[in-house]
Amino acid sequence: MIASASELSSRLRSDINALVRAVRRSRLDVALGAGVFLFVLTIFLISRVHQLADSNYSMLLSESLLYHRSFTLDRYSIPRLHPTQQLFHVSNGSIYQLELVDTHIYYFWPPGTSVLSVPFVALMNASGVSAATANGNYSPDGEILIQARLAALLMAALASLFYFTSRLLLPPGWSLLLSLGTALGTQIWSTASRALWSDTWGVFLLGFVVLSLVAQELGAYRLRPALLATLLAWSYFVRPTFALPIVAITIYIVMYHRRLFIPYAAVGAAWFTGFGVYSWYHFSQVLPNYYFVYEHFGSTPVWLALFGNLLSPSRGLFVFVPVLFFVGYLLFRYRAALPLRRLVVLSLVIISAHLIVVSSHSPWYGGHCYGPRYSTGIVPWFYLLAVAGLQARRIANDQAPRRRFSGRQLEASVGVLLLLLSMTINALGATSHATWLWNSRPVNVDQNPDRVWDWRHPQFLATWDH
Repeated sequence: MIASASELSSRLRSDINALVRAVRRSRLDVALGAGVFLFVLTIFLISRVHQLADSNYSMLLSESLLYHRSFTLDRYSIPRLHPTQQLFHVSNGSIYQLELVDTHIYYFWPPGTSVLSVPFVALMNASGVSAATANGNYSPDGEILIQARLAALLMAALASLFYFTSRLLLPPGWSLLLSLGTALGTQIWSTASRALWSDTWGVFLLGFVVLSLVAQELGAYRLRPALLATLLAWSYFVRPTFALPIVAITIYIVMYHRRLFIPYAAVGAAWFTGFGVYSWYHFSQVLPNYYFVYEHFGSTPVWLALFGNLLSPSRGLFVFVPVLFFVGYLLFRYRAALPLRRLVVLSLVIISAHLIVVSSHSPWYGGHCYGPRYSTGIVPWFYLLAVAGLQARRIANDQAPRRRFSGRQLEASVGVLLLLLSMTINALGATSHATWLWNSRPVNVDQNPDRVWDWRHPQFLATWDH
């Protein structure tokens, strides 16, 4: 009896100690996750370049929804210009962001960004910042200020989500390095945090999706089909290219979580039905005009556009984010020890499909932007691959402790150098106005797209290109 009580007491103390360690670990992770958010947010807010292009008027639409309960911009003093036929819509003169439909003015780009931004716009309006003046005129200064702050907040929150995702597999140090490196060494800094591109809200929502999928695979979380379907549906409402992960994840659900499919499909169908009703009411068609953009194939051969999206000096993904070479190396070198194999395959499929689709589109180079803007939407999937690759390396090193220390050091050094190079290149896009002006000087890139192939004057070196 005494021995039994002693054993019970020992187990109880062990359980209490384990609980205390778990609580301390949880507090540490919350503190580090918050630190990632604040650090990245500060950097994003002080970065000087703001890319107000396609997203122009999106916050004005948020205000129209907030105050007039309308998706039209008819209540504002926007000059009615001569209708101009664009490829997929009739624009309000040279203001290509505005679409004329019958007697109404609409924001042409997907409405999801504007809808999701309404609460933040209300807060900014309460603090005296608005995309409209008191007499109803459009205020570009108010528009960009709202966009810049919200984009910075969303992308800082995404960096924090990245940290918590990697903590499911990696220790705090590696998780900090990976989350900060991804936030500062990819298009998250140089594009998505600079203004509310349609990818900004999209990758934020996708960050939750990736976290949920990883946690489900590791048994740390039970996938919520309704939440997953909602996140994916709204990612589509902000940008149609997010249909690709929707299709891939739906197949993944059918293959590995079939019991979740019916509620997942029901909620997804409800959201898409609502979106169809919205489109039919306003445009008398199932989808708004923008959603047919990716049905237009460009004149550039897909293989050439794909090569350009990967390796051209001013739009190449591997040129602007060279650390991806190291991620690919990790996946290949340590493939035998890879965790999350099903999600690794899912990520590779989504990335490949995305690159093919955007390379089929015209213009394949993304118009006025910095670097590989069209690849911004797949950054969360690259993050998942990086987490899996680093964990595979740790497993392989633990299984082969006699592996030469010098080899491991060289490998790590190369990875760090590529990460620093990626961060430097993306820092230039976020802080140097010359890199943005490259799009129009000395010749508009839309008038001379061959500029994106010119290694003598690459966009990321525009600061020193005189």
